[in-house]
Amino acid sequence: MKNVNFLFILASICALISGPIQAVQDNHAHEENVEHQDHEETGEHADSEEHTETGEHEAGDEHADHEESENAHVEISASMVEQTGIRSREARGGTLVRTLVSYGRLTLDPDSIVHIRARFPGQIVNVNAGLGDSVEAGDRLITVESNDSLQTYTVTTPTSGTVLERNANLGGVAMEQALFTIAPLDILLAELKIFPGQRQQVAPGQMVRIDTGDTQIEASIRDILPQGDDSPYVIARVQIDNSDGLLAPGRLVTGHIVVERMEAPLVIERRALQSLDNSQVVFIHEGNAFEARPVELGLTDGEFVEVLSGLRAGERYVVDNSYLIKADIEKSGAEHAH
Repeated sequence: MKNVNFLFILASICALISGPIQAVQDNHAHEENVEHQDHEETGEHADSEEHTETGEHEAGDEHADHEESENAHVEISASMVEQTGIRSREARGGTLVRTLVSYGRLTLDPDSIVHIRARFPGQIVNVNAGLGDSVEAGDRLITVESNDSLQTYTVTTPTSGTVLERNANLGGVAMEQALFTIAPLDILLAELKIFPGQRQQVAPGQMVRIDTGDTQIEASIRDILPQGDDSPYVIARVQIDNSDGLLAPGRLVTGHIVVERMEAPLVIERRALQSLDNSQVVFIHEGNAFEARPVELGLTDGEFVEVLSGLRAGERYVVDNSYLIKADIEKSGAEHAH
């Protein structure tokens, strides 16, 4: 009996002790399980946020790239390009020419002007040339009856040219006056004023582009003459070919005197440049596509400009009517923004 009671008491004590231990173990296991679930939920949430944020970022980049791509170029059919007069040319190396500008007018070459007189005084009995007539060397101008010998003789022109003045009339008297003034009009001189600040850059032989307003003529400086009236400038004389007879003495002209030539590996026409989104751009033409390409520019001579980056040799860029493409791109960008 005593043994039974002892075993019952011992079993009760073990039960009292094992209960709290199991509870502690169960609580610890429950806490670990909760922490693990929290960690998984936190990780899944972070992964979800990161994935969402990354996806949104990539989608945003793709949208920005897509928008930029749409705004940077347009498609124009070949027929529309022809109709609107859009013209392109190939980018290549070239020579930049720095010029000095001078102003002046066209004149006759004084060395070519001929004043014709009679050999002996007498009466003019025949006149063969009029004012403004073109004559050839050896042509008869007038016939004179000498006062001394009463013999007639002819006066001929020693040079070819145009009759600019005539002081000989039928029945008149030929004395010592100039009867005819003849000069060739197929050669004229452009007399350009060169001021002291320009003088050191100008010399005979330099190339000059003469702008008459209607046309441009390439020529060279023949000589430089000082002025005798205390003028502050000298005169650079440029011989002009006027064989077509379209120019006349007295016409005002502008001279662009070449003072420096610079070779550049890549140049474009300056008129091809357009301003777009605060950048200087040219429009690259490939097929039916026209792309706005920002360019970094270098030296310029006013007509052409050096390209440092943004364009490659051989690419075609729009020269004529590039503003039409700019307007089309800006219109497309405005419509896309709405």
